[in-house]
Amino acid sequence: MQTDDLPAVERAVRQFVPRLPGGSRGSVVVPPRNGWVAVYDELCDREPRQLRRLARELSERMGAVVLAIGVEEGEVVRFVLSDRGSEMDEYLSVQEHYGPLPPGDVVALAANPRVVARLTGADAATVRAAAVHASSPAALPPPDELVASLARAIGVEGAEHDYAGALDIEGAVVVERR
Repeated sequence: MQTDDLPAVERAVRQFVPRLPGGSRGSVVVPPRNGWVAVYDELCDREPRQLRRLARELSERMGAVVLAIGVEEGEVVRFVLSDRGSEMDEYLSVQEHYGPLPPGDVVALAANPRVVARLTGADAATVRAAAVHASSPAALPPPDELVASLARAIGVEGAEHDYAGALDIEGAVVVERR
């Protein structure tokens, strides 16, 4: 989330994550780096739809830009960029990974570097270069490398971590659940 207000993000995570279906076992909220507070959640690692929902909810609640980014099915990379609760842009490394799509939907999943630049301050050409696509995961860099490359292009640190990896980040606030 594009903010430096760690306590507000922590409060929002404490309030909203327990409402997600699927039973999160915990969240980690990481202090700001480059103007972004990172939120990692155990449920969202397992359920990409819940990651998208959490990002949209946090964006709406905080009135902020939120980037949800991750690897799905161990093969493809997706990001969704939201502003004040509205999804503004989306990227999927293999647009038709989940099945055939109309041409307009394929284009919509390609990432719009100008929108990303406007919302995040990233360089559009750098985002364009990082947002690579292919017809199969085998034709792309490994998903962990692709996530890291996209995050660097956008100016976000820590996208290579999952919930378990984030537990060791200095200054991280652990929100445990039972």
